[in-house]
Amino acid sequence: MLLRKMTKQNSGGKSSDMEGQMLKGKIALVSGASRGIGAGIARELAAQGAHVVLAARTLNEGEGRNWHAGGPTVPGSLAENVAHIRASGGSAEPFQIDLRDKAQIKKMVAHVVAEHGKIDILANCAMGFPADYKGDIWSSDDTDWDAMMEIGVRSKYLLAHFVSPVMMAQGHGLIVNISAGASKDEYYSPMFRMAMASVDRMTSAIAHDLHPHGVSAVSVWPRWVRTERVLMAAENTDLGFDVSSEDLAQSDTPEFTGRAIAHLFCDPDLTGRSGRCFPLLELAHHYGFADIDGIQPPLDQTSQLWSARLNAIWDILAS
Repeated sequence: MLLRKMTKQNSGGKSSDMEGQMLKGKIALVSGASRGIGAGIARELAAQGAHVVLAARTLNEGEGRNWHAGGPTVPGSLAENVAHIRASGGSAEPFQIDLRDKAQIKKMVAHVVAEHGKIDILANCAMGFPADYKGDIWSSDDTDWDAMMEIGVRSKYLLAHFVSPVMMAQGHGLIVNISAGASKDEYYSPMFRMAMASVDRMTSAIAHDLHPHGVSAVSVWPRWVRTERVLMAAENTDLGFDVSSEDLAQSDTPEFTGRAIAHLFCDPDLTGRSGRCFPLLELAHHYGFADIDGIQPPLDQTSQLWSARLNAIWDILAS
């Protein structure tokens, strides 16, 4: 049995995990929602009452990403995730899309507005990891760069580009870019660190543009997450990506990040938080919510220092 060095939730008088339908009547668009963090976010936003449009390339199981060229397929699909949400009493619909295609992104946003009249939340979760990605500078070329930046950065920008006018017309909205503290951590590869730094800087810049219109944008940094890919690696050491039992013991569910987004959206001071980068645990402790297993991990002081330093830099650049 895996023992987690964590504590049960103590809300300290703040909001609880499940406040019923926090997002009842809201429309959320989640990219990268066939698997991983995006899928978990979609499930949790639906659990909180939102109608969720799940966007990704993999419509049916078995059509998706291979671990590496010729390797096993990573589980997860839009159809499976939408079915899970509906079976749990939630409301969701799939939208199959190639997020590298600007025209498809524009068409999807127009479709959501035509069908639902608004978009309250955009969760930008899609990330493109190249097949057989090695990470180090001497092994990763421009092909790897294009694969990571096109999905991990460009698609986030284009989604924000097309969704922003919708939210501006509404006078409200939240754009969440899923990022990481990678820009400050030498553990990660140069390419991934550059991609995440780009996302965080973009968050700050678009928040500045959208603030006068009542629209907010933030970056959220999840920790280790028990995604399908991570669980595959934990079960099969031949995949070249080592995940120990200790790693799993300290990991979070994909839904945990969705809880952060729901609480952010409902925060009366949301516009005051716009433009910031938030480690997931910082939000969990601020709002007093736990993961779906009832566990609230202890606050990581290192991630707090990262976010404080990075947010201070963004403030200086924006002044």
